[in-house]
Amino acid sequence: MTMSMIDCVRTFASLADCLSGPCGGFTIAPTTCATITTGYAVSVHPEHEKIITRRVTALDLHHYVSTVRDALALPGRVFGGWRDPDTGSIYLDVSMVTPSLAEALELALRYDQLAVYDFATGESIPVTAPVPAAA
Repeated sequence: MTMSMIDCVRTFASLADCLSGPCGGFTIAPTTCATITTGYAVSVHPEHEKIITRRVTALDLHHYVSTVRDALALPGRVFGGWRDPDTGSIYLDVSMVTPSLAEALELALRYDQLAVYDFATGESIPVTAPVPAAA
């Protein structure tokens, strides 16, 4: 199911609000805008990372998604945004979510990322963390 333009505008407004808190963030499926709540997220398109140093608007999010739509159309890609509590900067990116921490850390190394996000704990895991052995 695809979202109507009105639904997308409402979703972008809600997502922009999520980024206004000190530790705000979101990860959504690009075709349904469903919130991702399990697994490990890692940015896999560093060329599409966007940093915004002011309050983000729905229009900012719409513009970003329009710019990276080809990357978001790739299998397994999700749209993420988070606010760095130390700097207040907003980061937008195209990520993948995997159920495996080992796979997430390997992807993070491959794409020169500093951390992966664990939805279960709500915390970032530094790429320097030991990679768990495959089960």
